[in-house]
Amino acid sequence: MMAALTPSKTHSVARKQGGLSLIELMIALLLSTFLTLGILTMYLDTTQTSQVSRSLARVQESGRIALDLVARDLRSTGFAGCAYPLQELAPAFDAAPSLDGNFYESSLRGAREGGGGWNDMTANVGVARLGDDAVGGSDAFQIRRASGPGVILDADMTTGSSNISTDSDQAVTNFRLGNNALITNCVTADVFTVGDPDGISDNEINHQPLSFPYREGSRVLQFNTVTYWVGDTGRTDQRGNAVWSLYQNGLEVVTGIERLQVLYGVREGGGNLRFDNANDLGVDDWREIVSVQVGLLISDEQNVLDTPDTKTYDLPGVSVQPAGTAGADATYPADGRLRTTFAMTVNLRNNIEQ
Repeated sequence: MMAALTPSKTHSVARKQGGLSLIELMIALLLSTFLTLGILTMYLDTTQTSQVSRSLARVQESGRIALDLVARDLRSTGFAGCAYPLQELAPAFDAAPSLDGNFYESSLRGAREGGGGWNDMTANVGVARLGDDAVGGSDAFQIRRASGPGVILDADMTTGSSNISTDSDQAVTNFRLGNNALITNCVTADVFTVGDPDGISDNEINHQPLSFPYREGSRVLQFNTVTYWVGDTGRTDQRGNAVWSLYQNGLEVVTGIERLQVLYGVREGGGNLRFDNANDLGVDDWREIVSVQVGLLISDEQNVLDTPDTKTYDLPGVSVQPAGTAGADATYPADGRLRTTFAMTVNLRNNIEQ
C-alpha cells in the first residue's frame, strides 16, 4: 500500500510545481526591454558614427583630389618649355586669334564672382556655365601653359609660314586642327593655332604664320588654357539643397566643393610679398604674382549631422558662417552636411625674377 502524504509534504510538492508570479514576469519583461533598448541605442550610435566616418572620408578624398588638380596646374603656370615664362613672350598670342586678348600679358588671371573683372572673365573663357552657375562671391581663375610631350623640328623652316617638319610620324594626330600650340627655340617663342592638316605628311604641322622661321632643333608643345571655378551642378541632396562642384573648363571634376577662395601673392620692391584678392589687383600686378593661396570649403552630399552646424570656416580672405549670421562674408545653409576646409600655398615655378 502507498503511504499517504502528510500535509507538510503536499505543501512542498505544490511549491515546487508553481510558475512565475506576475511580479517576477514584469521584472523579466522590464529587464528585457532595457537590454533591447541598450542594444538598439548602441546600434543607432554605431550607425551614426559609421555614416559620419564615411562622410568625413569622402570629404577628405574630395579635398585631396581637388588640391592635387589645382596645385599641379598652378605650379606649371607660364611654362614655355626652354623659353622664358609666358609674360616675356613676343609676339605671345598674336599668332593665335582664338586666344582672347584680355589675357595677353599674363599666364594667370582671376576674378571674384560679382567683382571687378568678372564680366571680362566670363566673356572670354568660352564656358557659358561660368557666368550662369558660379557661387556668389567665390573665385575663378585661368592659367595658360605649355605641356608635353612635344616634338622637335628636324629641318629648318624656310619662312614663317612653312610647314613645321618634325621628328614624329604622329604630329598630325597629336596637334589637331584648331588646337593651340607653342614653338620655341629657347630664346623666343610663338603661340599659334594648328591649321588644316589635309595634304601634308604625318610628321608635319600646318599653322598660321609665325613671327620668323624656326630652325632645326626647335620644339613644339601643346598650349593649354585651364579655368577653375565652383558652380551649381543642378542636383540636390536628400533635403533638396543644391550640390556644388569644382569645374575645370566646364567639366565637373570634384563633387562637394562649395567655395573656392584665392589670394594672389604679388612681389613688391625689396623682395616683399603681399596677398590680395582679385578685386584688389591692378593690371600690372598680374605680372608680378609669384605665389597663390587657395582655399576650399568642402561638404558631403549626405546629411549626417543631427544638430545644427555652428562653426565658422576660414578660407583665404573670407570667413564662411552659418546662414543668418549678421555681417557674414559668406554663409552656408543648415542642411546637416559635414563640412571642412582645405588650404594650400602654391609657388609659381615659372615666374622668375625680372
